[in-house]
Amino acid sequence: MCFARFPWLQTGEDRSLPLSFSRFVPTPENRSALQAMRDLAAGVCAGRWQRVTNPLFIHGPAGTGKSHLVNAIIEEVTRQAPQVVVSVLQGCDLVRWTSEPADSGSGPGDDVAAMEACDLLFIEDLQHLRGRGGQPANLEPLVQAFDDRLARQRPMVFTANVGPGCLVNLSPRLVSRLSCGLVVGLELLQAPSRLALLQEKAQRRQLAVGRDVLAWLADRPPGGVRALEGALLQLETLSRMQAEPLDVEAVASHFQHLAEATRPSMERIAERVGSYFRLDPRQLQSDRRHRSVLLPRQVGMYLARRLTKLSLAEIGAYFGGRDHSTVLHACHKIEGTIERDALLGGTVRQLHAELA
Repeated sequence: MCFARFPWLQTGEDRSLPLSFSRFVPTPENRSALQAMRDLAAGVCAGRWQRVTNPLFIHGPAGTGKSHLVNAIIEEVTRQAPQVVVSVLQGCDLVRWTSEPADSGSGPGDDVAAMEACDLLFIEDLQHLRGRGGQPANLEPLVQAFDDRLARQRPMVFTANVGPGCLVNLSPRLVSRLSCGLVVGLELLQAPSRLALLQEKAQRRQLAVGRDVLAWLADRPPGGVRALEGALLQLETLSRMQAEPLDVEAVASHFQHLAEATRPSMERIAERVGSYFRLDPRQLQSDRRHRSVLLPRQVGMYLARRLTKLSLAEIGAYFGGRDHSTVLHACHKIEGTIERDALLGGTVRQLHAELA
């Protein structure tokens, strides 16, 4: 029995098939997380609640496989132990706990009931949780539900783009609880792992393409698993259009045209940065210098410098008519900050991967 939605996100492969463990390609960047999730699924299916790691916290940038692993556990448990009750919540589902007035009647009641009633709980994308006025989100109902589930030995799985210690948007009480179990990270795939994934998925799709073509794709920066699956779909379409077998030259020409058509624009960068930091993109072009606007604006300048061919002066002109020295200062500041601030570093890497 389940009262959860199961988003079987598919890109290119047979959409009738769930995202199972058998379809997850193990690589050095994800092997520890994969094993942790397999162990959890095995313990839940066997009813060995007291031996299941609790909580389990999986973190990594977008496109590293967090959602696939969550769906793989759900698929495994619902197939082998259909009596287990599963609930899935998103971080954005819990935002209203801190944003709605207390008397609005739309508090956390239903979500807390789901947490209490289920056997296996997933809460994804905790980085989206933020408190009011820039303060850390307290989420006391979640803390209480956490303690109750821990006492009853009912497992919880959390995901985020960074580890719990870097979630400065959450209260210390909640962060300490998220850190008390097993914390496992996923990394963006490096070229050898990208090649292994492309070979595996090309074989499943029965796509006849040479290793040199796949190696060329694997070396193209950057992007996660979804980007690679999208590239394979492009290859499949291209192969149907050509009588000759695909070679590197033909593929490079095709993807060059595609890259030019989808090259990140200033508008797209500003819109994505604004969405992440919950700002109207026009605020990034304003004169405001409050930190809530200044930092996102600097991130936008940094990404524009990395992802476009525009000059410093052109980037500055877009962001409210600022001169080239302001853009250069912003880029240097973000470069220095992401080396010291793991949360901001994870955010910038995620935005870069999504926009590239």
